[in-house]
Amino acid sequence: MSKKVDVDVAIMGSGVAGLGAAYKLVNAGVTNVAIFEKYPAQGGAVSNCPMCFCATPDTPEAQKSAFDVLARFSNYTANLGLVSKVVKYSSELPDLVLNKLNIQAPMVVNREPADYGNQRGYTMGHANGLDVGDIYFINGRGQGHAFALVCLRLRRMLEKEGVQFYFRTPIKKIIRDSASGKVTGAIAYDEDGEEIDISCKALIVASGGISSNMEMMKEEGVLHTKFEDVYRDGSGAQVIVMFPDSCQDGDGQKAVWEVGGKKTGIVISACPQVPNPGVLVGPNTPWLGASQIQLFADCPYLRVNELGKRFINEEMANNHTAISSSLSLNCPNMCCYLIFDEDTADFMNKHGVEEGYAYFIFAGATVQNIRDQIDHAIALGNKHMCHFDTIHEVCEYMGIDEAGLKKTLEKYNKAAVTGIDEEFKKNPKYIKPVKEESGHIYCFRLFAGGYDTMGGLAIDDNANVVDAEDYPIEGLYAGGDIATASLYGNPPANAGGTVFGSMTTGMIAGDSAAAYVKGEA
Repeated sequence: MSKKVDVDVAIMGSGVAGLGAAYKLVNAGVTNVAIFEKYPAQGGAVSNCPMCFCATPDTPEAQKSAFDVLARFSNYTANLGLVSKVVKYSSELPDLVLNKLNIQAPMVVNREPADYGNQRGYTMGHANGLDVGDIYFINGRGQGHAFALVCLRLRRMLEKEGVQFYFRTPIKKIIRDSASGKVTGAIAYDEDGEEIDISCKALIVASGGISSNMEMMKEEGVLHTKFEDVYRDGSGAQVIVMFPDSCQDGDGQKAVWEVGGKKTGIVISACPQVPNPGVLVGPNTPWLGASQIQLFADCPYLRVNELGKRFINEEMANNHTAISSSLSLNCPNMCCYLIFDEDTADFMNKHGVEEGYAYFIFAGATVQNIRDQIDHAIALGNKHMCHFDTIHEVCEYMGIDEAGLKKTLEKYNKAAVTGIDEEFKKNPKYIKPVKEESGHIYCFRLFAGGYDTMGGLAIDDNANVVDAEDYPIEGLYAGGDIATASLYGNPPANAGGTVFGSMTTGMIAGDSAAAYVKGEA
């Protein structure tokens, strides 16, 4: 006989979206809440990563400017009612994190509303369309990113209010009444495989992405590369820098689709990576380098695809989401090749990373002995980098079309002389020629990487999951990475996983579910 759990609201997932939903439910007086989490602890793919968060001040000027920037960012294809609410709810984040959870913010970057959208989101790495408020850099614990501590303290706060947590207990199926169309429950399984029959008045799905499910990523068109191993959860080369076995298996997407929820596009979010070994400390710590190799990946130097052709203005290297999305959508095998010569290596040794092309924690860093660092990574088994005396040897080793690359270099090196990039209009300051005469050629293979996948479900302005006809499914809500197509446009390419988008949609879902179960909706 299966176990039974009877609650007002069940939540699937304990990342920032699920915890944000529970926080709002408790504040609304709905405390008969249970959170079901596949992982053995709280926190999802993005939840453990952010060192900062963005919040739009609750002033007319800031709210309007942020709304306008986000609307344009989606080319007005997002649910604009949802966008407006997300901007409003984001203004609550500083009070929650800094005051209620007592986490310090040693640095706050205050942005003028009139300037929103004019710089990279979060000061670096994200699209300008996510530059929509003040940036709070918060203290974590040890070497982890700070939102792991946010999740831990929020869990403890919720437990004191009576919220139940079921870890290692994934929800696999949603129950929808065939007569009324309402969601009335779900089926979960504990760590022993025993079925749990959940009865609830409302269900909130905040289970994140599908990045641990290779087969599903291929089925949904997210993964299309001959280098599959670098996307395998727990592989030594992993370029989706989530926590090992983070359980981003697509359970939420599949369960909602099964009961008629609308399907949206799914994309990999936000951080192009040179695969391990020898690049990062572990597969999940992009802020802890095992070498300085990843610093080159952020620099605005020549990138080509396997055909030897450029595909983007390399100045976009400090917009990680743009590079990663372009690799996913426009490049064979979801990868490109960063190529530079000995003169550029010497420049990085003497002058360091180009200004504006490294996170603040790496700013001003010089790159010493890059050849030795590459050799060390290769000795560890890394096959995604090389250095040779000739273009021919680089192309042969990396599998780049030599004729195509030589045509590209002819034009690119000419642009370095004339200062005019006819193809991609790149600032001549960043056009570093690539010449065998410099003495040596270096190459890294860069993949579309990130912290998770984005998308899969569509929600309305109340975070109600909608069906294929865009009607809300009664009693079913969603928030977080899984619902980003409704916030940033479908597919949510170039968006990236953020607290601003994930926690706020979870909070909206919590308030909406509370109103629904109390009969106030």
